[in-house]
Amino acid sequence: MIYVIMGPTASGKSDAAHKLARHFNCPIINADAFQIYKDMDIGTNKVSKDDEDYSIYHLLDIVSPEKTYSIMEYQKTFRETLNELLKTNKDVVVCGGSGLYIRAATYDYEFLNEDTVDETYDELNNEELHEILAKLDPKEAEKIHQNNRKRMIRAINLIKKSGEKKSSLIDKQEHKPIYSNNEIKYLFINPPREALYEGINKRVDIMFEQGLVEEVKSLLNKYDLSQTATQGIGYKEVIAYLKNELTLEECKELIKQRTRNYAKRQVTFFKHQFNYEEFSSSQELVDNYLS
Repeated sequence: MIYVIMGPTASGKSDAAHKLARHFNCPIINADAFQIYKDMDIGTNKVSKDDEDYSIYHLLDIVSPEKTYSIMEYQKTFRETLNELLKTNKDVVVCGGSGLYIRAATYDYEFLNEDTVDETYDELNNEELHEILAKLDPKEAEKIHQNNRKRMIRAINLIKKSGEKKSSLIDKQEHKPIYSNNEIKYLFINPPREALYEGINKRVDIMFEQGLVEEVKSLLNKYDLSQTATQGIGYKEVIAYLKNELTLEECKELIKQRTRNYAKRQVTFFKHQFNYEEFSSSQELVDNYLS
């Protein structure tokens, strides 16, 4: 059985995953978009390398934070890893809050081939390029920030090659689960809003006590961080603090606010995208499956 434990930030996913994995004596696959990056530990609430069970985790620390790691790459690596683990394990636990990663990994998403860049549009700046994309495919333009030049060019060239909007091509896909109900269970931890927000605020305070600022300083000294890595909540705010754009208290409060907003979006995504069993707490999930 594949147990997919999902939920918003600070909902207790990791604790539940750890307890289920110990009970079933099985591995855990990470489904968090930022825990894949090396040395991004405190800000992502990643299990410590010193933890005795660190070895049962997969897809942690697999990418340098200098690189951008796509959902398509994650899908491929996840499926290869899961298939290998199922050869020697009856059960596997998947844990993460990145809903689109989980959907792409366990549903029949087919990513469009955008590797060939026919035109580079060197004569256009990012704003002009985004305007072109918005005219050709408004729906796709809403998803792509104008600073992400590479994705804009790929989307524009795909339209020119296929004669169809990228969003339309995606909408044609059925996006059905690739595993049956007898093979996979989606377990959604959805705490009461007040308890969730309280947990988020406490987690942010703990992150700073554990040395989040020092972690970000180390990352900036060690790597030429990718745009993806610098956009992680907790990291971009601390970077702004280190540039004297925010006070430390403003930095903390902004991280709490943005994390709460992100958690709200996570809940909405999970509710609309999966057929799941819902639990109000990590403990309720554990009691249900370990009793």
